[in-house]
Amino acid sequence: MAASVLALLADGPAQALTMFAPRRTGKTEFLLKDLGPLAEKRGHRVVYASFWQSPQSPLATLLHELEASLQGGAFAGGARSPAAWKLRFAGKLLGAKAEVEIDPSTLRGKLPTDLLLYLDHLLHRVSGKRRPAILMFDEVQELAKDGNNAPLIAALRTSLDRRSDALRTVFTGSSQAGLKAMFGAREAPFFHFATPVDLPSLGEEFVDHLFQTFKKTARHTPRRRELLSAFDQLHRNPYLFRALVETLLLNPHLTAAEGLLQVRGRVADELGYPNTWLGFNPLQQAVARALAAGGRNPFSKSFREAAGRELGETAPPSSSQIQAVLRKMERLGLAGRENGDWALADPEFGAWVMQNAGNELP
Repeated sequence: MAASVLALLADGPAQALTMFAPRRTGKTEFLLKDLGPLAEKRGHRVVYASFWQSPQSPLATLLHELEASLQGGAFAGGARSPAAWKLRFAGKLLGAKAEVEIDPSTLRGKLPTDLLLYLDHLLHRVSGKRRPAILMFDEVQELAKDGNNAPLIAALRTSLDRRSDALRTVFTGSSQAGLKAMFGAREAPFFHFATPVDLPSLGEEFVDHLFQTFKKTARHTPRRRELLSAFDQLHRNPYLFRALVETLLLNPHLTAAEGLLQVRGRVADELGYPNTWLGFNPLQQAVARALAAGGRNPFSKSFREAAGRELGETAPPSSSQIQAVLRKMERLGLAGRENGDWALADPEFGAWVMQNAGNELP
């Protein structure tokens, strides 16, 4: 996968790629442990920036990672927290000729034009002469959440366009709606800028890999079929499955089924499933429960009538009311379309809803 993506970027016609996959399914690991090291091994400069890590100061994140690449050279394989550093620039910047230090937490609201120009300057400096530099921008949909980032998005598009042979970019995202706002909307600065590629799901080979590691480490090993069943129940999510294996290693008295319950309980607490559910109004809960049960057409008459009965209403909710609920859930990253059908963005949240949030809608 890393080799094919790098070939598309370095040797093919693609100036940029977008890669969508739900959170905790391996996008970041793919960038940091597969694509980045391979690209660097083949002579490309590699720059990684995560916008999930610092959504309040994306410009600061970009400037810092570009500066770090120029100063340190080698690909670091990760990003640093913006709270732990300050930006220092020498030369004429923000009207000053001396060195300037900027606290990233102050880079909110309207962005200084001088810093956008400096971003272009840094992108020019990291550009590859013989081989294009590989820029990896993780969870890029975070940029579209704040209208104040519009100048940054436009400036970034312009800078990348000017250096199409020297800079190649991978954008990843865990929100279909967010990526659509960045790349699919006709008026968006990045409209038709990047080619979409899929991150393939991991299969039985991944389970076998961890199973063999388990056998080398623990005295008591769950049966392979038990782990395969747990992997399926966790919606083939590698992050959650690895958490299960770690739980079983630390608690050898647990069965795979007991470990699965522990992991799901911990994930529900960490991701705030109960608070999310309690934040829904009754109609939002009804829609979420229907999607969790596998419903794909919340606008159908049968669904709306069922929702009305559950809510104790004499008349079913209108299609426009359902639409408003879905749009809100989409903005929150809780739901989206899959091949034209609506579904919850996090299938594990759907499993929690089915188990903890009452009976399903018909």
